[in-house]
Amino acid sequence: MKRFGDRRDGKRVRDIHGMQNILIDFKPNRCDSAVYMNAKIDVTEFVKFINKKKKDIEGLTFYHGIVDIMAKAIYSRPFMNRFIAGRTMYMHNDVILAQTIKVEFSDTSVEALMNIKVDPEDTLVDISRKTKEKVDEIRNKKMSGKGNANGAADMVGSLPKFLRIPVVGILKWLDKHDWLPKSITDDNLYYSSAILSNIGSFKVGAIYHNLTNFGTSSSLITFGEIKEEAKGKWYMEMGATIDERIADGFYFCKALKLIEYMFSNPEVMMKPAGEKVKYPENLKK
Repeated sequence: MKRFGDRRDGKRVRDIHGMQNILIDFKPNRCDSAVYMNAKIDVTEFVKFINKKKKDIEGLTFYHGIVDIMAKAIYSRPFMNRFIAGRTMYMHNDVILAQTIKVEFSDTSVEALMNIKVDPEDTLVDISRKTKEKVDEIRNKKMSGKGNANGAADMVGSLPKFLRIPVVGILKWLDKHDWLPKSITDDNLYYSSAILSNIGSFKVGAIYHNLTNFGTSSSLITFGEIKEEAKGKWYMEMGATIDERIADGFYFCKALKLIEYMFSNPEVMMKPAGEKVKYPENLKK
C-alpha cells in the first residue's frame, strides 16, 4: 500500500541508518557516487545449459540467460533494487532491466530504449519470450511513434539548442519531483532497476559505463564476449558501475558472488525469478 512519501515507481526506504543519510548528503548526485566492480566469470556450465535449452525454447540466446540471472540476483539481493532521488532512498516497486537496441543492424541506425519487466513468477522461458517480443516490436517500428520514451526523446532531441536546453532542464526538474508523465518514464532505460549492455555481441570485452543523475537506475552492467579460453572452458567479462549509496561494499561483493554462482549452476534459471537464491557460504572453489 502506498504511503506518504512514496513515489509512483518506488517505496521510500524508512529503515536506513544515519551514516547512509549522511553519505547521501555528502554525495547528492549519482554520478559522484559511482563504484566499479569487475569479474571474469566462468560460464562453461551456462554455455552448455543454454545450448541444450535452445532445442526446447525457440529463439533462446545467451543474452536471455544473462537477463534471467541478473533479475534473480536483484530479487535475491533486493538492496540492488534501491535508488536515490531528491536525497531520499527508495525501493523500486518492480524489477525492470533495461537496454538500448539497434533498430537496424547498420552504423547509421538509431538506437531505441527497451525495458523488460521481470515478474516474480517468470522463468527463463518467460524472459526469453518477453525479450523477443519487445525487440520485434521495436524493430518493426511499432514503438517509434508518439506517446513513448523513444518518441519523446526524438522530439526533444530535434529541437534547436536554444529551445532544447531549457526543455531538458524542465524535464530534469520534473524528474526530481516524480512529476514526469508515464509516457516518458515507461520504456525509458533510465527508469529501471539496472541498465544492461551486451557489448559481447560486438566481439569486445566488458567496459565501465557512466551512470546518470536523471531517472532511477542505480546500476549499469556490461557483458563482454563469451570466449573459449581453453578446451571446453568458457569465460565472460562483466563490468559494473553502481551507486555506492544504495548498499555497502560487503553487500555488493556478495551479490557478485551470487551472480558467479548462478552462472555455474544455470538450472536456477528454470525456477521463478522471485525465488531467492543463496550463495553457499561454504562452497569450495
